[in-house]
Amino acid sequence: MNKTILIVDDDPIVRMIIQKMIHNMDSSVNCHQCDNGEVALSVLETLRETIDDIVVLLDINMPVLNGWGFLDNLKKINLNSFTKFQLYIVTSSTDESDMLKAQSYPVIKKFYHKPLSKQDIGVILNSDEIT
Repeated sequence: MNKTILIVDDDPIVRMIIQKMIHNMDSSVNCHQCDNGEVALSVLETLRETIDDIVVLLDINMPVLNGWGFLDNLKKINLNSFTKFQLYIVTSSTDESDMLKAQSYPVIKKFYHKPLSKQDIGVILNSDEIT
């Protein structure tokens, strides 16, 4: 099964580094770089018919539509239309309220702090648990 990963972050350097790390570990992964939650929702809409596993790496603090807004709008998308869907928060936020708020969204598989390590990417790429 192929993986498609949406890297949702307003920092182009962070997106590029994460994509390079992913491709160094598995060059078959299809990556989409999204600079805010609104773009990511549009990309998800285009992927509705895919049989790929979908993984979203979501930053919280972004312009236009932040991570929380993305999560709230995600409820409008039928996630059951995806074979497998996983979402991870990847943020520089150290605010405890963000970690607590993340726990209120059952779709979030794990909360990571930036920067992602090679080990973090490995865990994400090799995760077989369906959300």
